[in-house]
Amino acid sequence: MSEKPIGDESVPRARGARSAARTIQLLEVARSFYIDEEPKVAIAKRLGISRFAVSRLLEQARSAGLVRIDIRPPADVDFTLSSALMHKAGLRRAIVLPATDPASELAILAAAAASYLVEAGASEDVVGLVAGRTTSRILDRIGELPGRSIVQLSGVSRATYFEHNPAEMIRAMAMRFRGQTFPIYAPLLLADAALVASLREQIGIADSIAQFEKLTRVLFSVGAWKPDGSGVFESLDETVRAEAAEAGATAEILGHIFDADGRRICRSLSERCLTISYEDFIIVPDRVAVGGYARADAVLACVRAKAATTLVTDAKTAQFVLDSLP
Repeated sequence: MSEKPIGDESVPRARGARSAARTIQLLEVARSFYIDEEPKVAIAKRLGISRFAVSRLLEQARSAGLVRIDIRPPADVDFTLSSALMHKAGLRRAIVLPATDPASELAILAAAAASYLVEAGASEDVVGLVAGRTTSRILDRIGELPGRSIVQLSGVSRATYFEHNPAEMIRAMAMRFRGQTFPIYAPLLLADAALVASLREQIGIADSIAQFEKLTRVLFSVGAWKPDGSGVFESLDETVRAEAAEAGATAEILGHIFDADGRRICRSLSERCLTISYEDFIIVPDRVAVGGYARADAVLACVRAKAATTLVTDAKTAQFVLDSLP
């Protein structure tokens, strides 16, 4: 016959009292499980009690304060803000780093995004990236990720041409991932929607676009509607920029424009962009946004739009988003 946990018998004791034998049993079970990492089934067999009794004893040990479980986040992450942002913004993940100076913000966020891309991925992943400044920083921090397919999500903006060689960046993507690479050797912004439609049907570009429905993860920088904040913004003349700003343009995500409330606007402008459609983008299982305090308003718009499932940001931006959400 199995032995009952000590203390289950009906023995008159003062309210709240616990026998010495029961205390020893609680400590023994707790040490075996938490320190010695002995499975509950093994503990139950050794003590002659059921596995469910072991679970009850562990719960009693925690409730009585005999076991204390501490979570001690390191200084290089802000776990409190990460948790708060996930719950309030409805994100699957929030990777919040300590606030830093503007000069080093992009490098720190890129390093965190690179680590996430390495740790979260699997060999069967189909990853969507953009040939831009943030992607370049991320690739600099990644070794080889063999077997993963890489899809370029959009054409290349004028801002990218000014800072990087797009062909070299696409080649770097292929070298890092050692899987199939699907590039888009074309500009992001074109004269009209008809030209975009024509390019989408060209051999090579059409092959890349066909991969959009297979994407398992996309990684993108949240663009802000201001100088040095968005590839689309930099590719436009002053008149069109001002018209979009007047309409409420706040954030740009892969050629799609959003106002401060997270509503898509300026769709005729987005139709001139050779990029993944918003319908294809929004169904990708993991949409990883990267953005810091220099683009805090745009990050908030991205969160309000539910455009991201994972957000990589800093503590100052996270607090701004939390304070701005209802």
